[in-house]
Amino acid sequence: MKREGRWQRRLTLAAVLFGCVLGWGMIASPAFAAQAGDTVMAGWNRVAGTYNAQGQIVMNVCTEDYQTKSGTVIEADHVNSNALEALCSGDAQKTIVIPAGSVVELMNVVHPGSNTTIIADGATLIMNEAHKGILANRPKAVNYQSLQNVRIQGGTWKLRNETDSCSVFRFSHGSDLVIDGVTIVSNYESHAIALVAMKDATVQNCMLQVQGRKNSNSVEEALQIDVATPKTAPALVQFGSRYVQGQTCKNIRILNNTIEGSRGLGVNFDGSGARKYVNQFHDKITIIGNTMTGYSAEGCVIYNTLNAVVKDNVITSHSTRRKKSYSVGLNVTIQGKAQKKKMKKAKLLVEGNTIYGVRQGMQLVSMTSSKYKKATVRNNQCYAPKKKEALRLSKGAAKKIVNVKNKLYKR
Repeated sequence: MKREGRWQRRLTLAAVLFGCVLGWGMIASPAFAAQAGDTVMAGWNRVAGTYNAQGQIVMNVCTEDYQTKSGTVIEADHVNSNALEALCSGDAQKTIVIPAGSVVELMNVVHPGSNTTIIADGATLIMNEAHKGILANRPKAVNYQSLQNVRIQGGTWKLRNETDSCSVFRFSHGSDLVIDGVTIVSNYESHAIALVAMKDATVQNCMLQVQGRKNSNSVEEALQIDVATPKTAPALVQFGSRYVQGQTCKNIRILNNTIEGSRGLGVNFDGSGARKYVNQFHDKITIIGNTMTGYSAEGCVIYNTLNAVVKDNVITSHSTRRKKSYSVGLNVTIQGKAQKKKMKKAKLLVEGNTIYGVRQGMQLVSMTSSKYKKATVRNNQCYAPKKKEALRLSKGAAKKIVNVKNKLYKR
């Protein structure tokens, strides 16, 4: 009995997927199956999934190493990666169900196409390889056209590796994404979810957890809302320079999640030395009803965002770097210069939050001449080791600051 080595398995998977493109018939497209009992085939002439009466495709999970007719043994994580790739790829409308109670071991990133729903309620998916996440789209267009109409529902999505960096979910240059009710277990050097140059995306009712050993100097966000540049999104460089030209996120909703990481939630900017993209700004970021914890950096940081709402959250930083902004609970900072006509309309609302920081509970500052039209900070409870530092609002950050009914406490 032959057993395939890791390098052989990678070659085999590449050949299988290439065969699909050339029409070898090794992977059947979900678009061609329409009735209960119809199947979707994957590599090695194995059934990847079967249609149920509701028109959903139920994944055929491999739990033991698979032996082909020729006697070659392929490990289960390779089989599952190949099967899930076959089910999720392409832009045809499709719903994939991963059976509740199943444990799906994986060795390669899965690349969902547009119009894909994955229902994983009660299932566990585990990435066995280091430096690899589980879901990521391959960008094929800009202007938020690479990926559309995708929903990920439920399931526990876990990295086996506890030290090496990756993004468990990474979606870029797309729109109309919903991530709902998932549990993601990453590590302190990884992003559980990275949204890069995305529009109209919602992350709600999720648990983003960390495992492994903490690094007191790490600033990796569990949930990252990012600008697409070579520095901030190096994984996109391979697809071409047009995907890393400073594209930003718009209309992102982060609702009712528990988020834990080296840094909890980060709305990012490009702070590289060249500062080519430092003036790129996100817009309409809504953060409501979350518990956000940063163990070595901020609980929540919002850089370069035109309009933002931060409401009814519990935000905590446990950073030991007491003199650095990394130890601020909620850090809102303008790092670049926005277009004047856009900044004249920009508004910030921070309301009803409980914020625990070290250097400050909350800070609002601008590092440039750009200012919010109006910043409203009200009904928050802010904590810091020094009570007077629990809330710091710089007059240079907004033309009008409404600071009412905030309570300051010694932490």
